[in-house]
Amino acid sequence: MVKIYSTPDCSWCKKTKAYLKSKNVEFVDVNVGADLEQREEMFKLSNQKAVPVLNVDGNIVLGFDKAKIDELIKDLVVQ
Repeated sequence: MVKIYSTPDCSWCKKTKAYLKSKNVEFVDVNVGADLEQREEMFKLSNQKAVPVLNVDGNIVLGFDKAKIDELIKDLVVQ
């Protein structure tokens, strides 16, 4: 499962979500600007207050790290 912690105005969040969509990867998008509980979860997982933060099956990715994302999603791509 892929969960992306994001905010609506974050350009890197938009790029990350568009990239995941282009790879046919299903994900859950969490707006941490509106959901305080999810924001706290993101802080605990990543020690970061910046978005995007991805949780790919328990592996945390900070920002749009394409190489790391590609490695983690290779088995999740829907054909």
